[in-house]
Amino acid sequence: MKVIDQKSWSWTLYQCNDEYILSVLCGSVAIYGVEVILSQDETSDYLEHGIDELAQKITYEPSKYKSRKVIGFHNDPAVKKADNEWRNSHKSQT
Repeated sequence: MKVIDQKSWSWTLYQCNDEYILSVLCGSVAIYGVEVILSQDETSDYLEHGIDELAQKITYEPSKYKSRKVIGFHNDPAVKKADNEWRNSHKSQT
């Protein structure tokens, strides 16, 4: 598991083997995360055009992605390790 890219206060894109998992912040008063595994079409779109458009769709209509939500994603030790590695590698760039 590794973090591929991130847009602060918006989304984080992870890769685990051949799968991409997008974690998006949703909500207005209460903020919460929604994590979904990208479909093959979404992965192709990401590779060609980036991930911002899909992230916005999830942010504004998270209920459409409810059936694909990855439960307990951020409790996974591999995700915590990937997040820490990303933060540490980007500290020197800020």
